[in-house]
Amino acid sequence: MEEFAKPETLPAVQELSFWGRLVNIFANPRLTFESLDRRPTWFWPMLFMVVITVVSTQLMFPMIIEKQLEVLRQNPNIPEEQLEVIKNQLASNSATQRVIMLVSQIIFTPLVFYVVLSFIFYFVGSVILGGDANFKRVLAGFSWSSLILVLGALILLPLGISKGTINISLSPALLLPADSVGTTLHTLLSKFDIFTIWFLAVFAAGFAVIYRFSMTKAYAAVGTLWAIWIVASTALAGVFQRFGIG
Repeated sequence: MEEFAKPETLPAVQELSFWGRLVNIFANPRLTFESLDRRPTWFWPMLFMVVITVVSTQLMFPMIIEKQLEVLRQNPNIPEEQLEVIKNQLASNSATQRVIMLVSQIIFTPLVFYVVLSFIFYFVGSVILGGDANFKRVLAGFSWSSLILVLGALILLPLGISKGTINISLSPALLLPADSVGTTLHTLLSKFDIFTIWFLAVFAAGFAVIYRFSMTKAYAAVGTLWAIWIVASTALAGVFQRFGIG
């Protein structure tokens, strides 16, 4: 009687641990994304971002208030007496403002930065580009990619504190004179921060893995959405600057 050879059993894939994913998102992102594609998780990277956002804001709170006052001083429609009243109000309500900012960041950082942006990429990947992936995988890829931004915040935070300003970035805007802050050119160049570009490049690689897209298709999709964001945010900043709001 003829014997049939048993099919070879493929070796089980050894899943990356949390630390393996953390290290490889910087060293070898594809390994992390392949792991996320099999078992998507998103909580810890999101928590890290919320914590660093809250800590950064609380430490730089005096500089944020000073920036608000600086914007108001540049508004010719606000008289000196009213400016002094606003300054006193900001000083007397600083504790309340800290709490409001704390609560809003805890709520809106996960909701807007993670859920909304991940849904936009999910919509583009699944509906417009016809890919096949669920929302949880896209959210996981976006969340772990955002650790690049967490690293950037950890580096830029002490620089901002030492210089006493919130206008700190590792972008071509550094080449502009100090009085150019708030101009359209400065706003535009500040979008090309090295950590932002790194984050987008890593996420595009994850986008390709999650959707089984080519790298060209994934980079084109992520790059196009980023370009739309740059144009829209720069235009809005120009409008706000014209009215003395930002």
